[in-house]
Amino acid sequence: MFSNIDEAIEWITGQRSNNYSFDHFREVCSTIGDPQNDFYTVHVAGTDGKGSTVNYLCSLLMSQGFKVGTFTSPHYVTHQDRIRVNGQNIPDDVFLDILNERYDWFVLNRLSMFEMDYLIMCDYFKREKVDFAIVEVGLGGRLDATNVVDNTKLSIITTIGFDHMDRLGNTLTEICREKCGIIKDDSKVLTGYLAEDCSATVEEEASKHHSKYNKLGEFASLGDRRFIYEGEQYEILSYAAYQVHNACLALDAFRIISEDYPFEIDLDKAKKALKTSNWRCRFEIVKEEPRVILDGAHNIHGITALAESFDQFSGSKCIVFSALKRKEYLKMIEVLKQHCDRLVITTFENPEAIDLNDFKGYHTDPDYIHAIDEAMKGYENVLIC
Repeated sequence: MFSNIDEAIEWITGQRSNNYSFDHFREVCSTIGDPQNDFYTVHVAGTDGKGSTVNYLCSLLMSQGFKVGTFTSPHYVTHQDRIRVNGQNIPDDVFLDILNERYDWFVLNRLSMFEMDYLIMCDYFKREKVDFAIVEVGLGGRLDATNVVDNTKLSIITTIGFDHMDRLGNTLTEICREKCGIIKDDSKVLTGYLAEDCSATVEEEASKHHSKYNKLGEFASLGDRRFIYEGEQYEILSYAAYQVHNACLALDAFRIISEDYPFEIDLDKAKKALKTSNWRCRFEIVKEEPRVILDGAHNIHGITALAESFDQFSGSKCIVFSALKRKEYLKMIEVLKQHCDRLVITTFENPEAIDLNDFKGYHTDPDYIHAIDEAMKGYENVLIC
């Protein structure tokens, strides 16, 4: 039992994993009445773009007056920003209250941090009586803890790329099939732009579940963050070119939900919501003069899209980069160094962080704060990724 939020977060983040299976967590949920099935759930999987799509869709639904809960990971500022209602983090006192209430049961069942967060989300969304729960998959899909939900109305698969191959498979179709594990019977499925073989895989899996398969249509970029989709012009806040794809995916999901729920869309309110929606650490400009951009891209697909977006700015460019050892960091570096005047490789306090001794011949700095400060003194555009 915990008396303050700092103690609670320190404890729960220490319960990173367990040796139990997905089936164990499903059984655990059933003992408390499967609270994950109490909501209209939209489930979002994919290699990249999950969090952004969740955020855009949340903003669109909020614009129509709905109360929307979101579950995303990892967190960016505080642990509590994984669980949000109408864009606001779960309050510290509520998180503490639910954790204390469930503590003995959590310990008895030896749940991991992610599993506990998910069930805290369920309790909080029930208290708040949300209209929609938009839930981001943690890893993969089929065996992810979030997949205990049985009544998903809409499954979204944003993109398919190479990441977590040790868990998901070594080919795109293998990875895609794992992500298709979130598709439920008699539901709807929506995908972003996928390779032809991946699209065929999704279509096959959707057919098995008697679910309607929807593909993202074509959009036309107008530049300056504006685009046309389905005959309407929209604008987003982000300068990242890849966010147009995610915004259009959210618009398609929004349309599908409006037909299923159903409700009439107020397009003016929807456009305003999309224009002001912001997602942290996704091509986030945190400073001007010099322009400083933060981005959490963590695989080769995301890094390539990030680098292409960085190209749009004129002036001198420096990229400060680091990664975990398990990532394809050498491939990422090869991409990034072609899009800047200087690439600085740094590290951080984590046993899984890259070792700078492996980067002979590159510009390196063991102190990431110093690396960023020096980049800001000498360049007009600084990308931290």
